[in-house]
Amino acid sequence: MPPDFDVIVVGAGPSGTAAAFPLAQAGYRVLMLDKAAFPRTKPCGGGITIKALELLPYSVGAVIERATRDLRMGVRTSAGQREELFSCNAHVCAFSVRAEFDRFNFEKTLGQGVEFAAVRELERIEERADHVAVSFDGKTLHARFLVGADGANSRTRRLLNAGQHFQRGFAIEGLVSYADIGAEPVPEFLFGVVRNGYGWLFPKRSHVNVGIYSCDSSVLLRKQQLRDYALERLGTDRIADIVGFPLGFGGRRYASDSERTALVGDAAGFCEPLLGEGIHNALKSGQAAAGAIIESDRQQLPGLREAYRRAIAPVVSDLSRCERMRDFFYGHLAGIGATALRLRIARTALMQGFAAGKTMRELTNRFALAPFFASKTPPSLRDFLAADPSDALR
Repeated sequence: MPPDFDVIVVGAGPSGTAAAFPLAQAGYRVLMLDKAAFPRTKPCGGGITIKALELLPYSVGAVIERATRDLRMGVRTSAGQREELFSCNAHVCAFSVRAEFDRFNFEKTLGQGVEFAAVRELERIEERADHVAVSFDGKTLHARFLVGADGANSRTRRLLNAGQHFQRGFAIEGLVSYADIGAEPVPEFLFGVVRNGYGWLFPKRSHVNVGIYSCDSSVLLRKQQLRDYALERLGTDRIADIVGFPLGFGGRRYASDSERTALVGDAAGFCEPLLGEGIHNALKSGQAAAGAIIESDRQQLPGLREAYRRAIAPVVSDLSRCERMRDFFYGHLAGIGATALRLRIARTALMQGFAAGKTMRELTNRFALAPFFASKTPPSLRDFLAADPSDALR
């Protein structure tokens, strides 16, 4: 009996849609499962890097609310606080409300013919020689492959017993209305607000997303810390919709032995630990899983394991670099870490690297040439700027 679907994707966020979209384009029968109905609230700062925008197969310009050429970078230590304004002649980051970004991707993916089902509970995953049996809500469906894209708290990862490598970081965020502050702030990262982490301000159309993040799972983040940070940086502690959320780390040590299943995005621990950015690697790993499935079929391989390992190698390599940079930067924040942010060459390299859509490995491997990187304007950013240039920050 033929399977019900070619691929079941558990999770309909960025990594899930990034896997489902190209599979459907290639003619695969794909089912996405998610606990939530879309649109749904998704805690996230909503910063979308140029490198992430470059990966999208369609424009998301309609849901970008701000884009910036400037970032305020600061370091807080026991010796005091220092801030620098990093500027670039091109945009280095865009900002969206994450719920809208996810809704847009979800609808685009359904438009490719992907089916969707809202589920209450994923109950069992059984991998067999030629297919995977997925049980949920009292029924079982069969697919030739399964992609686990259900985030840092992945049920798929637990059922597959594939979490030995996995680690967590945490963030807490909220929304500050422009009605409660005097002016729209420059986007910022203030390192050292919490141990092994930072505070951020990301402006949107009607509000500022304010948050604090730590890559250290032993650091307890509290609502009062967030309010104190907002009061200091924005002049108000009136924060709406405060919520905390985990981030998935440790993905550089993820090496699936499965021929029928693959984890992607935060479910695999592919969030990078230096800045906690997850969207780029969510998109890249989702596309890598899709590519591995397609390659395994074209090459008549026994499964997707080796193809996925090859496809995900650039993500794993970049995560290794980010982990080393995290350990060095946060471990020496009061000394050379703070000094590095004051160096003109470091500021120029970082901003040109961001504007050129470089990964951290690409940027650091060619650090001396970074000032000469060519900036990129992905279709999403181009469409956003064309629609309303006044929404772009300096």
